[in-house]
Amino acid sequence: MMCNKALIAAEAKSTKLLLKTRVQVALLGLIVMLTFFLNLGKAAPSIMEARNFITVREITQHKAWLIPTMNGYARLAKPPLPTWITALAGLGAGNIENLAALRFPSSVMAGLTVFFLFFLARQLSADRLVPLLAALVLASSFLFINVGRQATWDIYCYSFMLGAIWLLVSAIRQPGSRYFEFAVGGILLGCSYLSKGPVAFYGLFFPFMLAYGFSYPLRGVRGKRSGLLLMLFVCLLVSFSWPMYVYLMEPTGFTHTVSQESTAWVNRHVKPIWYYWGFFAQSGIWTPFFLAALAVPYAKRRVGQYGNYQFLLSWILLTFVLLSIIPEKKERYLLPVLIPMALLTAHYLRYLIYAFSEKKYTGWEKGFLVTSGFLLALTAFAVPTYIFYAAQTLQAAPGGQQVLATLLFLLLGIVILELTRKYKVIWLVIAAALLNALAFVFVMPFYQDMEELGGKQQGVPELEEVRKNAELKSMEFYAVGGMRPENVWEVGKEVDTLKIIKGHLQLPVDLPAAVFSLSPLHHANLSDKGAYLYFVGQYQYMDGVGDKRYFLYILARDTVEVNTPIDVVEQLPRK
Repeated sequence: MMCNKALIAAEAKSTKLLLKTRVQVALLGLIVMLTFFLNLGKAAPSIMEARNFITVREITQHKAWLIPTMNGYARLAKPPLPTWITALAGLGAGNIENLAALRFPSSVMAGLTVFFLFFLARQLSADRLVPLLAALVLASSFLFINVGRQATWDIYCYSFMLGAIWLLVSAIRQPGSRYFEFAVGGILLGCSYLSKGPVAFYGLFFPFMLAYGFSYPLRGVRGKRSGLLLMLFVCLLVSFSWPMYVYLMEPTGFTHTVSQESTAWVNRHVKPIWYYWGFFAQSGIWTPFFLAALAVPYAKRRVGQYGNYQFLLSWILLTFVLLSIIPEKKERYLLPVLIPMALLTAHYLRYLIYAFSEKKYTGWEKGFLVTSGFLLALTAFAVPTYIFYAAQTLQAAPGGQQVLATLLFLLLGIVILELTRKYKVIWLVIAAALLNALAFVFVMPFYQDMEELGGKQQGVPELEEVRKNAELKSMEFYAVGGMRPENVWEVGKEVDTLKIIKGHLQLPVDLPAAVFSLSPLHHANLSDKGAYLYFVGQYQYMDGVGDKRYFLYILARDTVEVNTPIDVVEQLPRK
């Protein structure tokens, strides 16, 4: 009996500990560190990352910080703030092509987003567990992790915007003028614009303000007019600083870019209006809880104990509708809807914590929690099996990391089962977030190695091996029909485009030059009889595309121009 009382007292003390701000911040910091900052250099750049990295490389090489270029052409469609930050990270690491360093700022922005949501939730809810739960849910949502670990600029604009929203709500709700919060909020709004233009204003700020105005009294706003004007002024000042510079320095390019981007949302990557119908799945392990929170007749009263259900639901639906009516759609564009989704899910989880701690749960809720806990434990138990299978496939010798991962996940699975059996919802949520984070620490490296293994052509060197050819370093690079951004990043320099017109290859002005082609070239392709092709070698095209490869040639006007040893290149015979 005494043992049971001591156990109950210890559990109550540990739960009370979670109400302390410093404990919550430390826990979130641990989850963020494990999820977003480890193994950053492992994955090859995606197409969007490659574009961004090329721009970073060129602004540092050519010192063109204010007029960025991508593959030699001005890149005015994307505001440069994330490019500048990423370039500084690369320079700080001493290697502008260090993938981990280039992705590090995005991870920082993802971490800031988690903490911005934490502090915003503290403004919106009087409960002290809801902010922690919301931040944990966001930090372990599938799409958020995917975007936060890549150097795409979406995470920048939405992180800055969420920070601005937090400061705006704080300034409105707190007494006094709060000019500092308004001014910093204006700076963050401007930084959001300098990250991706008006994207976050449309996808996050606009639906939030509509939902907030619809669900909360606006009496406090009227007394903050001067602060709001200050915020607007600072926002405009920061937002239009770079566009105004570009307009003055490159008026033609600026006008052309504005014309193109104004129609981009309706004629690029066009998808049907129902394309985002499965948006709820982007929260990953939290999907069942989010769907339960969406069931209005069931959830409204339960969630309403801890927050404004009308506001949360309106914010989600408005964001979803606004994103859906835009013809241009991509999976990562759903990022802003994850923020209110995390908040709503957190409120429902908070209800479950209360219901199970006070033994006021229904039979359905008991079955729901037990099923969710069982699936989480099953996932934990499955991880060592996958690691063993991947290690065998990769022919990796068993090591300490595999043993540690096996023990950790087996232990975590047992803990999850025990927490489920005792209906300890708050600790089950923390265990789920930790499971998600540890999976990225231990599983992701094996997964990425497996992906690379399945997509490579045996015996064909990587395209980046081109950089080691000393003869090519002084030459201009060209590709027949153009080259994908991922490949431009690999070769390490700008690659211009050549075309084959009526069977004849366009000749660059300056020769010799390196020419890449996805199909073999012949001297019959040369209209100039004084030009020669020298075959250098074949290289990987892209991982996962097994039937394509690059053929590399040196195009020269006569034999004496090429000093590469004869065992490296081969002069093609004339047909």
